[in-house]
Amino acid sequence: MKPAVDIIIINWNHRKYLENCLEALRTQTYPALDITIVDNGSADGSVEWLSRYYPHLRLLTFGENQGFSRAFNYAVQSATNPFVLSLNPDVVVQGEFVAELVLAISEEERIGIVNPKLLRADNTALLDSTGLFLDRRRRPYDRGQMCDDRGQYDNHREVFGACGAAALYRRTMLEDLSYDGEYFDEDFFAYYEDVDLAWRAQVRGWRAIYAPQAIATHIRGWGDTLRKHQGRFDGRGPRLALCNRYLTIVKNDTLGNFLPDLPLIIASEIPRLAYMAIRKPSVLLGLADFFQKIPSIWRKRRQIQHRQLIGAHQIRHWFVQPRCKEGT
Repeated sequence: MKPAVDIIIINWNHRKYLENCLEALRTQTYPALDITIVDNGSADGSVEWLSRYYPHLRLLTFGENQGFSRAFNYAVQSATNPFVLSLNPDVVVQGEFVAELVLAISEEERIGIVNPKLLRADNTALLDSTGLFLDRRRRPYDRGQMCDDRGQYDNHREVFGACGAAALYRRTMLEDLSYDGEYFDEDFFAYYEDVDLAWRAQVRGWRAIYAPQAIATHIRGWGDTLRKHQGRFDGRGPRLALCNRYLTIVKNDTLGNFLPDLPLIIASEIPRLAYMAIRKPSVLLGLADFFQKIPSIWRKRRQIQHRQLIGAHQIRHWFVQPRCKEGT
């Protein structure tokens, strides 16, 4: 009997993507799927539409947007299956998608995360993600993003983590990493929660695997932190991203790893912050948010350090620069 998978979809005003996402799940070959949709206070008719056309699915609702992390945690806490698939509404999976993810995670008990092969929905000849990594500036990136898919990333291999748009997690890993019942850190309202989880998993000795046979398309852009909202720049996303990136570093990095890269980090941050100060000053409110959350993040950092199993030098090898040409 195959282990059941909880598929958790967090929806916030993305009704137009839901039908394609859900119909693709309906045609999955994997036999044991439990789908939970958490609606985060949508105002686009998502709840009414789901209740009418997909009444058999488990639907949890919030009256207002609680953030991605809190919505995900709520769904996981109310589910029971051994594997949890986090799936964005704008992801459309192919027929063997879940089966390939489960096959990959079942290879070894310490595999806690699996990243599929994500292609750009607007041009499937381009890659969207083949694994989550950090560069030496501590900026996360999806390996291969916007590169031509020439098969250079078709090898099954270890990665730092998985893009939160589509990631399979082992429940025992989520429980091992939880802090007061939080799997994704709820200090991260949105953005970087997948990076933070991957980093914590690495420190605890959990492995992340890339499964190239699990293929889906992703509409990159609706969650872009630099997008425009109704023709105007929306600073909420960049503000959250700025705050959460710094929180991720403070929470998970070590002084021995951070100091050698400090000149590179400063050289990249000063122009970026200066640009924001001139062109998008509201984004810099993320710095105030960051300092406000330091006490909470510092408490979590102490727990991470107390429970670490993997040395800082082993984590450092994951800080690599993005490349398109090689399947590395």
